[in-house]
Amino acid sequence: MSEGLNMMVPVAEGSIFWSFADVEARLVEAMQFQWRTESGTWGFASDGPWHLIVRDWWDWAAHEDKPVPRIPLSREQMARMEEASGWLALAPERDRRLVVLAVTALAAGRKVVPWRALLRPMGMARGADGLRMRYGRAVTCICASLNTAETRA
Repeated sequence: MSEGLNMMVPVAEGSIFWSFADVEARLVEAMQFQWRTESGTWGFASDGPWHLIVRDWWDWAAHEDKPVPRIPLSREQMARMEEASGWLALAPERDRRLVVLAVTALAAGRKVVPWRALLRPMGMARGADGLRMRYGRAVTCICASLNTAETRA
């Protein structure tokens, strides 16, 4: 193994080095937060003490066909979601949809991205390995942009 692969990247104190896994995890987290905001909204007035009302699961399930409402996002979670969503602008424009499709699969609980299943949504008939490589380059591009911004700051 070459020494260049094991070399630690010098990072200024207080700054963050974004690895591929870090960026991918934040994008997956942002997707999961996005799902919570879309289906986790309360459908009634917000001017009363509704946060004090607690329904038990069995009571809810017995009387409603709807799933139990999810807890809304905190301000910190909302900020993290918006920050990670903004990172998509750092990826090449032609690969943004691919990144969203792959991150959606990972956020849904898959261990690996089903690249063959993404061929049709991407308008392709073959080339699943090519999609995997494009995704890798797009996320690496986001990492490079974030790390460059960190070193500038």
